[in-house]
Amino acid sequence: MQAFVNARIITPFEDIVQGTIIIEDQKIREIGPSNKIAVPPNTKIYDGINKIICPGFIDIHVHGAKGHDFTEATPAAINQIIDFHMAHGTTSFLPTLISMPEHDAVTALEQLPQAWSKTSFPSSFLGIHLEGPFLNPVYKGVHNSQALCLPSVEKIKTFFDHSAKTIKMITLAPELPNSIKVIQWLKRQKVVISMGHSDATYQQVKEAVQNGLQHSTHTFNAMRGLHHREPGALGAALNIKQISADIIIDGWHVHPTMIQILCRQKEKKKVILITDAGSVCGLANGDYTLWGSKVRLDEDKVFTLDSGKLAGSVMTMEQTIRNFKQFTQCSLTRAIQMATYNPAALLGIENQKGQLLPGNDADLVIMDKNFHITAVVTHGKIITIKT
Repeated sequence: MQAFVNARIITPFEDIVQGTIIIEDQKIREIGPSNKIAVPPNTKIYDGINKIICPGFIDIHVHGAKGHDFTEATPAAINQIIDFHMAHGTTSFLPTLISMPEHDAVTALEQLPQAWSKTSFPSSFLGIHLEGPFLNPVYKGVHNSQALCLPSVEKIKTFFDHSAKTIKMITLAPELPNSIKVIQWLKRQKVVISMGHSDATYQQVKEAVQNGLQHSTHTFNAMRGLHHREPGALGAALNIKQISADIIIDGWHVHPTMIQILCRQKEKKKVILITDAGSVCGLANGDYTLWGSKVRLDEDKVFTLDSGKLAGSVMTMEQTIRNFKQFTQCSLTRAIQMATYNPAALLGIENQKGQLLPGNDADLVIMDKNFHITAVVTHGKIITIKT
């Protein structure tokens, strides 16, 4: 057994000023105020004074890091991506695959779950997020237009089967022909259905929600905007209560004022922080090739050289939480909830991950008082971060 004592613990629904967490067999055994918990004999004790402990972060939209993309689907590439993002607090991943030709997509879907099982942290895999190929070319962003196609139940069944049924989330444009049939099929498989890269009207989104759509991908970005006579996809994301919304908090993708509006409009449990980090995340400034496009990384911004479009991000969940707290002036507990419990609840795994409760996985982030990560615990394994 291991025990972390005297730390500020954010569950995130409770803020324990001086608390203790006891870990046994990769699970949380006990948690509460230090003066009410007796640490068993022969327990390895870590003093958490001046430290903040919260659940490990869950990133439901992340493509890669350190020059590697999850489409490579090899243990070596995945390990490098995991190592980078885990050092910034992400203990669970929904690896996200961009639109690809069908043959390449099938290969990646087949190989990714198998490759992940051979990495150093197999338990960090929560399933696959398929971003495309059922996207609207009008809002394709940096997706290859030649890889996009109309929704098809037959095609999504093929993808689902080749992934060994590990597809847990899909981003699609609900206004495209046959999308409702695809949404209905995905709902029966208990896949999270998200709208994104969409030119949908408010009514089209509303119909999709009635059939199973429940989420909005990188809200504000790559979707029909708000208009006073046609609220559009964005208006639906803001106004329809059933829709949860994830968002990129890098200061480039969405203006801080719009982030504040989202947080006022949506329930606290309906906002999720993501990185949308690509393979250039963690690299030095310079010119690179990303998803077939020439891009430039300049500090915390990555954009295509031909059009100047933003191309994913170079964010980490650690920086995302700090930015969100700064942009909204919200409490630390609220920011942490949006990176832990909320994504877990969307995926239906909140009784395993995303909150610190007895019986849940021992996935923890340990930060100093300035919210910089000093250590991460994943399934009870402690990883010390160089600071």
